[in-house]
Amino acid sequence: MGGTGWTPTGFDASYQYSTTTLSVYWPRTEHAKLLTLWPQLADQVGATWDEHRQRIERHCAVVERTGHAVNQLPGTVEDLATFLAQRGITDPSADDLLAYPDLRTATVSMTPWPPTRTEACWCGTGRKYKQCCRPHSLGSLD
Repeated sequence: MGGTGWTPTGFDASYQYSTTTLSVYWPRTEHAKLLTLWPQLADQVGATWDEHRQRIERHCAVVERTGHAVNQLPGTVEDLATFLAQRGITDPSADDLLAYPDLRTATVSMTPWPPTRTEACWCGTGRKYKQCCRPHSLGSLD
């Protein structure tokens, strides 16, 4: 996928490598749908939406500290269900969730992380990033 934010660092005859990490997050309504259909995924995505967005924010902060850029992609239950059906999976595991999405068929645009302090937050609340998810990435990152 050659969209904005992907930084090529090398390539061979068949693949272009990148230092950008993809972080899939579940918007609030999608997170609720996800856990309604597959409650066993709560350990991977967080049992509440606030826990989920805190995990995502902290993950992005850790990745950025390693020198990689981060692009975020909103997950949707509909897309995940299609992804799972194509693979014959009815009861998804943590590994199945990690394999989603198939970037060869992704049509949603990615968003570079982090937004500036005064931009709208990535999570979709409409609040400024500095007043919403940014505080979750600060402090000790164990």
